[in-house]
Amino acid sequence: MTTKMEELLMANNFDLHAALTLATKPGPFVTMTLPVTGIPATDRTQFKSLLQSGRNRLAEIAPNRAWAAYAAAFEPFSHGPLTNGSAAGLLIMAGPTASYHYWLHTPVSATITVTYQPNVLPILQARDQTSDYDLLLLGRDAFELAQVRNGRAELVNLPLDAPETLEQALGDELRDRGRWQRSAGEHTHYSGTGSLDSARAADQRNYFMMVDAYVAQHFSNADQVPLVLVASASEQGNFRKLSQNAYLDATVRVVQGPNLAAANQTLAALTVNVSNQRHLQATHIREDAYAKARQGERVVQDLGPLATAAVQGQLEKLWLRDNAFQPGHLAEKGEIMTATALSRQNNLYNDLALIVSKFGGQVQVLPADAMPTSSPVAAQLRLRAAVTHH
Repeated sequence: MTTKMEELLMANNFDLHAALTLATKPGPFVTMTLPVTGIPATDRTQFKSLLQSGRNRLAEIAPNRAWAAYAAAFEPFSHGPLTNGSAAGLLIMAGPTASYHYWLHTPVSATITVTYQPNVLPILQARDQTSDYDLLLLGRDAFELAQVRNGRAELVNLPLDAPETLEQALGDELRDRGRWQRSAGEHTHYSGTGSLDSARAADQRNYFMMVDAYVAQHFSNADQVPLVLVASASEQGNFRKLSQNAYLDATVRVVQGPNLAAANQTLAALTVNVSNQRHLQATHIREDAYAKARQGERVVQDLGPLATAAVQGQLEKLWLRDNAFQPGHLAEKGEIMTATALSRQNNLYNDLALIVSKFGGQVQVLPADAMPTSSPVAAQLRLRAAVTHH
């Protein structure tokens, strides 16, 4: 059973289908990751340098493969633009008969590899760092909404009918304090007579319920991403008591009064705060899952048994430390080959990631501090595989 956070991570994963299809074609593969700075001269120089390195490496490691077969994959980028919207990196996988490129939305380092299989590790690393969510910036009598997609935050331009402020939302009823009342469809609202203080409290309750219903209907239910609340401690408590939004994140929250007048200027700092909290939450969930799997004798860390289990489709999860390298090529029955120049500089972890993904397992490439173990690699056996061992 997966947790909600794991489901969200999986829901935001980049599609590996094209890379897995490419892996069925003849190799070896030249894979380039290019950081996109947006400065044309810098990006062009980096691209040319990586391309030359790839060409030299192919000639050295696989002299039977002519560069001409690979050149077509890089040609569109040799003269065309090296930017695409908000992309922070470009990944090009080239084989002698087929190729694939992907714009990455998280920063990458400049790399060029020549490997048996397409180098999918940069895609896997990017997808685990990327998570979509909405930010509700809530004050006592007004709100703003921001959408964070592929790590980039953008303020939503709310339509005129949105309950953007309490005054807009409640309108005429604010003028008469002798009696106050509100009802909107199926939602419960407060009414009655009483003091100004109780009227104000009821106004705020009504307003928060309107905001909650509006955000749920127009954003959360439609996009199905977590909603992170940015509000002062009292507003956090009051809003959460009333909220019916299933996507309101119960754990990740920013307890501070938002500066609604300058919401755009604060978005970058807010997303860093939320990303750190989400990273920590995911790490704790991962550590708990790893501890339970280990207790149930479903964890494998030794490369030999791990490789055999991978080719047999027995791995449910594979955790890899980013930038970790293990020389070797994964053969058909799970043997680790290191006899040739190509196999010795091939990253075995990439082969493992591909084969686990092919069998529908979950692969995460993580920073050292997010790994559930100090080992650069660990895997969790599928439950049916664990049962057959007893």
